[in-house]
Amino acid sequence: LHDIGDLAFATAALAEPLACVLNGLSAAGIEPGARVPGTALVFGAGPIGLLLALSLKAREVASVAVADISEQRLAFAEALGLVPLLSGSQALAARTKGFDFVADATGVARVVEAMIGFTADGGTGLVFGVCAPDARIWVAPFEIFRRQIRLVGSHSLNRNIPQALDILRRDDGTMARLVSHRLPLAELLPFFAKSGGDPATMKVQFSADI
Repeated sequence: LHDIGDLAFATAALAEPLACVLNGLSAAGIEPGARVPGTALVFGAGPIGLLLALSLKAREVASVAVADISEQRLAFAEALGLVPLLSGSQALAARTKGFDFVADATGVARVVEAMIGFTADGGTGLVFGVCAPDARIWVAPFEIFRRQIRLVGSHSLNRNIPQALDILRRDDGTMARLVSHRLPLAELLPFFAKSGGDPATMKVQFSADI
């Protein structure tokens, strides 16, 4: 059990996904007191991808970009202070080898494969999204060798809920904006029956009357 203090329940509920994000950043060497990358790119502007991007900002990464196929989600990312890049756009293609740190938060194998091309020489790539167990990617070992790229993965959290709660206490409310819906438990099934992949839907929380 972890004491949430005076945090609102809705905000404290972000501690678990945030702890997963922190585990990923730790795997990539982005921790308090460590040297942070100057530029970062996160593929995927869903709630987890944006939480990852905001955590990079909290780690004082100077420029954090987010790539996605949804212009609506990218507009929301921009409102959070992130740099929006439309997947497949010339603006994104122009940033090839342009990021010190690149993370996949889509769980799409071809995106994981593509992220290596956006990683700068000496940079780090994080496999954070959950790809299918039988998914495969093509990687040129010489490219990793020649450009001294580091690829890391992370799974779940690692006893860092207290650290996540501390970040949420110090956050200015930006991370809490990722919660797009707060609904009673009775609306769970009706909500998912009609949601239909609405890009405006981010983190959805359901509460039970006890």
